[in-house]
Amino acid sequence: MLGSRQRATLAYRPQANGQQERSVQTVIRAVRSYVAEPDQSDWDDQVEKLMWALNTSFDATRLDTPFYLVHGWDPQSTVSAMLGPRPTGLDQKTAYEWRRGVQRQYEYAQAWAKDLQAQAKAKRSEAQTKICQELSERLKKGFAVGDAVWLYLARVQPGLTKKFAHLWHGPFRILETSDDFRCKLKIEGSGYKLYPWAH
Repeated sequence: MLGSRQRATLAYRPQANGQQERSVQTVIRAVRSYVAEPDQSDWDDQVEKLMWALNTSFDATRLDTPFYLVHGWDPQSTVSAMLGPRPTGLDQKTAYEWRRGVQRQYEYAQAWAKDLQAQAKAKRSEAQTKICQELSERLKKGFAVGDAVWLYLARVQPGLTKKFAHLWHGPFRILETSDDFRCKLKIEGSGYKLYPWAH
């Protein structure tokens, strides 16, 4: 009807598969958030925990977790494995009923968390509006000597991947301003080897 047709995609080519490309972006964003070492050598220490988090997170599109959709049962966490099997009562005769009970508790907790988030969001929005107004008044004047600023460096060191790199560096103090867009930064003692003037 729409003139579309289904085609097989090549292996290891996420550009040809939108769902796979989106999954790769999610994994890369998660790994980038937890890479702590400057040389990016510790990313593989975090992968197991991150994959557990991603596989057990609720998917709003499929209305279940990816782990349950693949295996047909919910994963067992370390705590539940240590506690052992849960004794079943008369009101939980089947695994399905037990799962629905857990799901109801989860939905209740999620609704409660949503209410708390809405309250926190309203408070945060009010505070951010106030800060934004103060900053917009201050930014009309431009940068001043002594301000702390972050510097965006798109280059990464040889041997490192840009995907996991932290591209914003600093904060650096402004030592001198020549106009609204050019500032001399205090680089000495920071470990960076940069030209001190930035714009």
